[in-house]
Amino acid sequence: MDVSPIQKASATAKVFEALHEMIATGRYKRGQMLPPQEELARQLGVSRNTLREAVNKLSAMGLLVSRQGVGTVVEPPTPAGYMSALGGQFLLDPLSVKEFIEARICIERNVVRLAVARATPEDIAAAGEILERQRQAVLHRDGAEFTRQDLAFHLRLAEMSGNRVLQKFLETIHDMLQRFIGEVSLLPGAVEDALEFHGRVSAAIADGDADRAEREMILHLFDVVRRIEANLNIDLQQKTLCGFNFIQRKANTRRPKRK
Repeated sequence: MDVSPIQKASATAKVFEALHEMIATGRYKRGQMLPPQEELARQLGVSRNTLREAVNKLSAMGLLVSRQGVGTVVEPPTPAGYMSALGGQFLLDPLSVKEFIEARICIERNVVRLAVARATPEDIAAAGEILERQRQAVLHRDGAEFTRQDLAFHLRLAEMSGNRVLQKFLETIHDMLQRFIGEVSLLPGAVEDALEFHGRVSAAIADGDADRAEREMILHLFDVVRRIEANLNIDLQQKTLCGFNFIQRKANTRRPKRK
């Protein structure tokens, strides 16, 4: 099967997109073998190295598999493959940071609502143990440990939601934003405020109050957004994030009262 040559300005990303589209639309069907790389590179008008990089990305997503003595074969996609490869498709410029943050807010506001409905006493106790480890990290001024426990807390909430798809998406988003979250945790007052917000979210879940849990999570994430903006010296230029007025909330977001 012949394919249209790739335009010169594209390189690996557009080769990836072209092959991905052909697989998604069924031009290359499950179990079908791709042409030899030399032939496919010629059809696409790219070098074999460029083609190989694109094929490797598709293989990482589980869409292709190389079989010794056979060649490269189209495979059905797996959710885990898509999730592991999602992050690699984005450059973290301000636009992408904004989109990942909005995705995180959309997911986590619903995660906590599901957690209220589905969490067991054991789940709530486990979240409390993570909070205690965070308190100890704050007490000992261990920013790296606090960041690890921060991730553990949010992923525990996702696990409490009982939705594995939301959990995988959240893991990917946290992986992409980890550098920014780590930098934010070094800012004055950041870990103390995060701990206080976590405590409020956890208490709301334990009380079975979905509205309060959602509100506290949103306020927490808006606080993170504010700190990322200040740290990167950027304006995310978004009036609303996931249906909430971000500009108004920035002015009204309260800093937690320290106990």
